Amino acid sequence: MMSHPLAVGIDLGGTNLKGAVVTSDAAVLRRHAIPTNLERGPVAVVEDMEHLVDGLLKQVGAERSSLAGVGVAAPGPLSPTSGRILRTANLPGWVDVPLRDLVVERIGRPVFLENDGNAAAFGEFTAALRAGEAAEDLVMFTLGTGVGCGVILGRRILHGHFENAAELGHMIVAVDGLPCPCGQRGCLERYSSAGAVARRVAAALENGEASRLAGTGGTGRTLDAELVIEAARAGDALCKRIWDEACAYLALACINVQHAYNPARIILGGGMARAGAFLVGQVLGHVERRRWRLCDDLPAITLGRLGYDAGVVGAAALCFGDPPANPGTA
Repeated sequence: MMSHPLAVGIDLGGTNLKGAVVTSDAAVLRRHAIPTNLERGPVAVVEDMEHLVDGLLKQVGAERSSLAGVGVAAPGPLSPTSGRILRTANLPGWVDVPLRDLVVERIGRPVFLENDGNAAAFGEFTAALRAGEAAEDLVMFTLGTGVGCGVILGRRILHGHFENAAELGHMIVAVDGLPCPCGQRGCLERYSSAGAVARRVAAALENGEASRLAGTGGTGRTLDAELVIEAARAGDALCKRIWDEACAYLALACINVQHAYNPARIILGGGMARAGAFLVGQVLGHVERRRWRLCDDLPAITLGRLGYDAGVVGAAALCFGDPPANPGTA
């Protein structure tokens, strides 16, 4: 028998379906990922979720009946209250999908649906509580293909009237800036996401700007944010400029968050967080040059502690006591 109640957290991404068995004190017992296979449609993906859950439970010697529930983190916009994915660019063709009810039908346990940015923030919040830290108010940016975000205020996820709060990746940081697929221009994620950093360097190379990455196409390596960061660290002028601009726009977002929510902490996660101090230090430098001086209420800006587990831990944590979303039940 397990010493703590169990839940399964699932992170539904456009490429991978990640799952983990998590205890009520936020310990990850087992994790596994499989391709999402979006082209098969929502019903088939939910079948894959069922197989993922059963496979994970088998590894820890547990039954479905032992689960407090299953938490699913998914790209928004979505409705945690109704358990429906409304529409999202990362899941083409998924429009008004009753995902929570579909999962309940397959698994027969309480199911919680949450925006993936919110779930990651809730995971970091839960881990901080487990470590004995005060974490009632925090904001998390996940810097990946886009920029996700979650806001925890008073120990609860901020959803807003339309259940679409904390879409801070679409905070406008550049007036009439780069076009975003969301329909706006100048969104944060067009400058400060891993995808944006790679796209901006690629565009500059196509325009003939000099860089050590100019011959990347012949090396077999994909031009991605990791490659840009390596080149920036090594002193490549183009990559240093794009990286510095990404950090500057992220710093503006942090200052705006400071004034909007006044959290104790802003957490940076996602793929770009692997840059570590090279990210945090540069962001802090821009924050220090631009922040106000009227009051010393600057949040601590830190890396996440959970890495890629943040989403699955947060999704699972929704299942343990006074959750901030409404469950579907069997």
